[in-house]
Amino acid sequence: MSEGDDEAATVPRSLVVTLHPDAVQVPAHKAAALCKEVVNLYFAALSSADLSQPPPEPQDTFFNLQISQTLSAEERRSQHERWVLAKAFQDLMRGVRGSLEKAYFFIELLSAGPFIAKSNSTLDQALAPFRIKAQKMNFPDLMGHVNQRLETPLVFAEAYSSMQAARNCFEHRDGIVGSQDANADGLLKMYFPGLKFYVDQGGKEVEIYKNFRTEEETVLKIKMEVRERIFLVGERLTISAADFNEIAFSCVQFGTALALQLPKTRSVA
Repeated sequence: MSEGDDEAATVPRSLVVTLHPDAVQVPAHKAAALCKEVVNLYFAALSSADLSQPPPEPQDTFFNLQISQTLSAEERRSQHERWVLAKAFQDLMRGVRGSLEKAYFFIELLSAGPFIAKSNSTLDQALAPFRIKAQKMNFPDLMGHVNQRLETPLVFAEAYSSMQAARNCFEHRDGIVGSQDANADGLLKMYFPGLKFYVDQGGKEVEIYKNFRTEEETVLKIKMEVRERIFLVGERLTISAADFNEIAFSCVQFGTALALQLPKTRSVA
């Protein structure tokens, strides 16, 4: 190696990484869109299907194994709905957490500024410590850490806990609220963010409903509102497709707000 080659090898090289805040909202948005679509499609199909008998076996299969299960149409519908909701809540939670981990990664990398990495490491290897730390944190700690750096802190811990409670109930207890789901009073309290459409009348917020009429010209307003649902131990957890749509939309709003409230970006060398 010549003297010139040796000098070139010791000169530090820089790599510029540009952070895009819009990428933070992607996991929550994708999960909400997919889960909402699947729940709507499957619930609509169940409402019109003949569930008095199991669905027909695939026609292109040479050998079919029959698994007998005696269920009424209503029992089969309820069973299928619970299975879909368990999976939907699981994926929705994964999407919300994915956006929060990206926000953590964004904030920590932005705070770190220029940093030194080994010359033989890849970009993924250099950035891995930031991702791994976020993945190891529980949701409340992760949410709290990110909120410290947002322009306006976001409130979503209760909604996330509700989604977790719903998933556990559907997945592990067949949709029946168990004692492990309830508080000391024997109640499962769930908090689902949803959209409230309302008008101001006489200094009060009046929520609109189907065929709502007003005598005067007024302005329709929309805001996010956390709605409490209470279930007793032994009671079946009931969540309709309309309920799930609102929950999914709140996750979209969470991802959007998370991206908008991030610190201002800059390129990291």
